[in-house]
Amino acid sequence: MMTMTKLSYSGLKYGENAVEINILVDIQNDWFEITHTKHVSQVMNKSTGEYIIVNRNTLKCEIV
Repeated sequence: MMTMTKLSYSGLKYGENAVEINILVDIQNDWFEITHTKHVSQVMNKSTGEYIIVNRNTLKCEIV
């Protein structure tokens, strides 16, 4: 049995029209943080230093 350990977060880039961005996190190995404000959601992979800032109502998460 294969265990799914990666999550893909995506959404529409804050301040842009129709630009979708995504970030991949490995839930077993990466330290990551998701924060929300009134207008935006930020997903930060603290292990790699990568992050995305998207319009709050567009954030999606998928198991990959």
